[in-house]
Amino acid sequence: MSAARLVFAAAVLAMLAGCVTPLLGPECTRFSRDGQLCLLPPAALPAVEGSHLVTVTHDGREDSFVGLLHIDAEDLRLAGFSLFGTSLFNLQFDGTRVQTQPAQDALRPDTLVAMLELAIADPKRLQDRLHGLTLQVSDADGTETRDLSEGGEMIVHMERRGASLADATILIRVPSRDIAVTIAPMGGP
Repeated sequence: MSAARLVFAAAVLAMLAGCVTPLLGPECTRFSRDGQLCLLPPAALPAVEGSHLVTVTHDGREDSFVGLLHIDAEDLRLAGFSLFGTSLFNLQFDGTRVQTQPAQDALRPDTLVAMLELAIADPKRLQDRLHGLTLQVSDADGTETRDLSEGGEMIVHMERRGASLADATILIRVPSRDIAVTIAPMGGP
C-alpha cells in the first residue's frame, strides 16, 4: 500500500474512532462517534468521467496519486494509480455494495464513497441520508463550501471550485487530524 493511501485511510479511520451507535442499514457508514451517512445510489449522483491528481497532506508530509473517477446511473468506479502508473486500488459501488480490489483492511471503501458523495452530491439529496450529522452549504465567489458537523463540532470542511464536476478542484480538510486532501483535474478521461 502506498504512503498516500495509508495516510488517507488513516485519516478516514480516525474520523470513525469511538463509534458506538449501531449502523442504520447496510448502505450506511459512520462518521465520528454517532454520526452516519447512508449512501446514495450512483443514479442519484452527477455523472462524471475524469482523472484527477489527489494530494494528501498530513503532519507536513505530502503524498500524491492519480484517481480516475467514473459515475453513471449504474455504478461509481474509482481507480487509484501511483504517479508512475502502478495500479493501487479499484473501488466500485453499484448502489448496494462497495468493493475494492485488492481487498485491504486499512482501506474503508464505504467511507471513501461517502467522502466522494459528501463532496459532489446535491446537498438536498444528502440531507435525509445524514443521521446525527449536519451539513451546511454556502457559495461565494465561485467556491462552494460544505461543512459536516456533529453536535456543533466540525468533522469535515470541503471546498469546490470549478464550473463542472470533471473540471472542479476539491479541497477536503479534517481539522481535528490536521489532514488535507486536494483533488485537482488532470485533463481528459
